[in-house]
Amino acid sequence: MKLLHGLGLGLLAVASTLARAGEPIPVNIEQTLMVVVHDNVAPRQRDSWTSPRLERDRYLEMETAIEQAMKAAGYTGPVKVQQSAANLPDVAQTLHLYVYRWEKGLETFGSSFSAEFSMEAVLDVEGREYDLGSFSARESHTALGGHHAEDYRPAARRAIDQMIEFYRNAIATSQAKK
Repeated sequence: MKLLHGLGLGLLAVASTLARAGEPIPVNIEQTLMVVVHDNVAPRQRDSWTSPRLERDRYLEMETAIEQAMKAAGYTGPVKVQQSAANLPDVAQTLHLYVYRWEKGLETFGSSFSAEFSMEAVLDVEGREYDLGSFSARESHTALGGHHAEDYRPAARRAIDQMIEFYRNAIATSQAKK
């Protein structure tokens, strides 16, 4: 929840920056923000997590990471998280998260587990697209009893937190210039 509140405020800061260039982002944090997760992960040999059959599991872990980040941020606005598909509901504000890399890291051996994650964020507001940037993260921990889907979530959460922090810094910079 804090993610999207921070993102909404961050987008307002980006809008004020773009306003100087004549291109404000008309974000309304009171309206529903749909977050659409696009799974563009390429299958890797010896990493079942990247296989097409686990796309739904990746989506569910991403959805949980987004929800945790929003809750940690204290966001209470209306948000819908959807998996990329046909017939998505029509809303004025959509945040597209394109996941390109979400796999076991090279450091994974025995009970030591690492995951690598990369995504791109694009905001669509009333038919206009705004490229918000790319975010990557790596996370390592001990995974006793084998690797499970939830072992990949912290890397996604870390990238989402980076996105929030990036926009919070943009807000602070924007407000300091006023």
